[in-house]
Amino acid sequence: MSILGDLQAVAAKITLQDNRPTCAFCGKGKLVLIDERPDPNFGALGVFQQTLRCDAAGCGRITID
Repeated sequence: MSILGDLQAVAAKITLQDNRPTCAFCGKGKLVLIDERPDPNFGALGVFQQTLRCDAAGCGRITID
């Protein structure tokens, strides 16, 4: 892979991290995906349940989406 290809790959990863949702509790941190599993009710239809954690130092709350 070339240097340009490496830079584009890094830029794509950074862009994905910047699009993370903001914590609804503290409003400062970004949510990090901890777990993803099929939804108990709608998993057969391809719906997933995500467990997310706030990355802010003073928060760290868990959100299930």
